[in-house]
Amino acid sequence: MGMREAQNSHVYWWRYCIRLENLDSDVVQLRERHWRIFSLSGTLETVRGRGVVGREPVLSKEQPAFQYSSHVSLQASSGHMWGTFRFERHDGSHFDVRIPPFSLESNKDEKTPPSGLHW
Repeated sequence: MGMREAQNSHVYWWRYCIRLENLDSDVVQLRERHWRIFSLSGTLETVRGRGVVGREPVLSKEQPAFQYSSHVSLQASSGHMWGTFRFERHDGSHFDVRIPPFSLESNKDEKTPPSGLHW
């Protein structure tokens, strides 16, 4: 999403999109998220919380998928993030779904805009 200067440092922003899909016949509800966010500057941040984007979606046969987008910032031009989502079954039992690592990359040295864009 770009870079901003804040208090004599650079803050880089990314938007990411996550799609959750229930391929089972059991009804499940997303209860918690747990993110680990690693910055090229060497920092490792942990983010835990209820649901995602203020919601705790229920995934069922009738509505098997939920998609959302959010954003993350780093004080480095690249990094990666990974984590887990905790779901609850109808009987109250829980299970975790692993979110594989994905990269957060930017071209901080780019002097010209991407093709088709103008500064």
